Amino acid sequence: MSRPVLGTPQRAALWLGVLALLLRLLYLYEAADSLFFEVPVVDAKSYVDGALELSSSSWLGPSRPFWQPPLYPYILGLIYSICGPGVWAPHLLQALVGAGICALLYLIAYRVFPPSVALGAALAATVYGPLIYFGGELLPTLLGIGLDLLLVYVLLGRMSDKELTPKRWLLAGVLLGLSALAVANALLFLPMLLLWLAWTHHRAGTETRRILLNGGLLLLGSGLIIAPVTARNYFVGADWVLISSNAGVNFYIGNNPDYEQTVNIRPGQQWSELVEMPERVAGIETASAKSRFFFAQSFEFARREPVAFLGLTLRKFYLFWRGDEIRRNLDLYWARQDSLLLSALLWQGLGLAFPFGLVGPLALFGWFSFWRQPAGGTPQGRLLALLPLVYMLSVVLFFVTSRYRLPAVPFLLLFAAYGVHSIRHSNRRFRSLAVVIVLGVICNIGAAPVAAEADTQQHFWQGYAYEKKAMPINAMEEYRRVLHRESDHRGALLALAQLHNRQQEHDEAARLYESYLREHSEADPVRYLLGTTYLQTKRYAKAIGVYEALLLSRPDWARLHGELAYAYLMDGRREQALGAYRRTLEIRPDSSVVRYQLARLYESLGDRATATAELRHLVQQAPQQAEYRIHLANLLVQQETAPAEAEDLLREAVELEPKSAAAHWGLGLLLARQQRYEPALPHFERLLVLESDIALVHRCLGNLYQRLGRQQDSAQHFQRAAQITREGEVRRVAEAQIRSQVEQLMGSAAP
Repeated sequence: MSRPVLGTPQRAALWLGVLALLLRLLYLYEAADSLFFEVPVVDAKSYVDGALELSSSSWLGPSRPFWQPPLYPYILGLIYSICGPGVWAPHLLQALVGAGICALLYLIAYRVFPPSVALGAALAATVYGPLIYFGGELLPTLLGIGLDLLLVYVLLGRMSDKELTPKRWLLAGVLLGLSALAVANALLFLPMLLLWLAWTHHRAGTETRRILLNGGLLLLGSGLIIAPVTARNYFVGADWVLISSNAGVNFYIGNNPDYEQTVNIRPGQQWSELVEMPERVAGIETASAKSRFFFAQSFEFARREPVAFLGLTLRKFYLFWRGDEIRRNLDLYWARQDSLLLSALLWQGLGLAFPFGLVGPLALFGWFSFWRQPAGGTPQGRLLALLPLVYMLSVVLFFVTSRYRLPAVPFLLLFAAYGVHSIRHSNRRFRSLAVVIVLGVICNIGAAPVAAEADTQQHFWQGYAYEKKAMPINAMEEYRRVLHRESDHRGALLALAQLHNRQQEHDEAARLYESYLREHSEADPVRYLLGTTYLQTKRYAKAIGVYEALLLSRPDWARLHGELAYAYLMDGRREQALGAYRRTLEIRPDSSVVRYQLARLYESLGDRATATAELRHLVQQAPQQAEYRIHLANLLVQQETAPAEAEDLLREAVELEPKSAAAHWGLGLLLARQQRYEPALPHFERLLVLESDIALVHRCLGNLYQRLGRQQDSAQHFQRAAQITREGEVRRVAEAQIRSQVEQLMGSAAP
């Protein structure tokens, strides 16, 4: 083997890592001005939200099995707990991981390939655009790649090793388990590694007992890492979920007769409808059963339409090798707008999708060339050759995107570099070049230049980001651009309607909800939002119509009954409001807000006895709420049935809320009616502090001081009451005059 180009392998790896780190820091510096740098979307948002929940509430996580593999959110949560919930700390850590990937790839390649191939592969990884891009996204992709490479590094052993020690097999199992907790499809490495272990040991003449021992240690290492997650899932959710419960729905997305539609579904109403399909169709509630439901649907598709299933699988196989980067969250190519570095390292044009459109054909040629060489027949060579095939299978089994393909790329870079090496040293160089060119043409079909304008989904996420940055005008403009291209875009319609509602533009919000429902009439949550918008614009009859129609499909929706009751009440239909409030309490008997509304309604209908009973129930149900005590006390005073109970309730209310004007008013008036002027006086003096500019407070104090013989104090407060009254009259007259003058100048439409 020739001498390494950059000195010892360790020194070369270090220099490559430094170069990779500098490029990634440069990219972060450029991307820091990006709209999305501080606003994670789609999967990144779910990982960040999960991490924040872990670091702020409980490290046990949500009270259900994990939806996504949990390692990355736990690492993010640990970073947030140490450094705070900022974006720079995780980004810098990922830059280090990205640099480590390049260095580790060199060390791996150096053990199997010529030094020039190792250097070429590592340099290619250093400047590989998608690797740099995903280092700037808060996603587990780079973590999974780093763990995969560590696993391979351990399995390759030292150059002098004839056979791996049991400790290395155990460590390999641990790393495999960690990799699966980052990106779950790494689990497919396990059967391949067991077969590779048996083949290498058998070839070396190792006894069966040693083969079983090492295989058991590999399984043990993986189990030690994965088993606690499985146990945790069962502990919190009483459901056996190995790692995460999203495998079934992801498999279904890539294996169903409506692949084009499902693969493009993004978070929102459509995604919720997809995820809820097992519950809606089959009444399935547990996470593991939902996952099995989706798998069963895909298997049924394969059984019922085998030709279509095979065609879809072949299509995904081609998509894996096609040069362009298929997005899952944001458009990688649009991110070039924020980075000159990425613009140079990721592009399409002249019939080439760079870089994978070049790497893919070279990797295919290099893989076949390597497989036929003596080095390809060694245990280390076979391992490196099998890994990208297994990872390709794991992606094609589900669905292909740039992010899911990326973990195979470091291994493909090895074979791409070897492909260049083979062409250089081939006796049939022109034939080899021709093969690569043909493969390149196939892999780059349709590689058009990058569009100058963002696509519909990119505009939608830009609107979302502006919304999160409290820039509603910009957000609304982006959503309008989406609707200009795709008038029935669900997410944009709903987001724009909500923004109009927040800006009190309820008529426009209602128009957008109506437009949505013309295309998607089955969307009950959106129909509810439309009813609420009608309610806010005082179109009570329309709101009632929407709510009553919704009750046909959602008869046990407590909030719906509550809103309907309020609409009935505001429309003057108090008896129907009473029935709706009662139904709400049947569904949610612990709702103190609804019970309070019901009590007030009974009172307005003249049924003071029932209103009193409901308020007594409320006082017991919510003992810390002063408002309920005050209302009950005032009702008892009106009925003149229990003055002592009323006084106790008001004193308790004052203790609960010393600054409550209503409590002091009620207790002060009750004591004054009983001619207990001295005890009443402190409450009105307290009211003077709380509400000093109210004439009635001064009149009450004037009366109290008069009855207590304090004539001077009484006169002062009567004078102050008269002054406040006069000032109020003068202010009303002045406002009327100003309004009249404005109307004369600008017309009667002036406010």
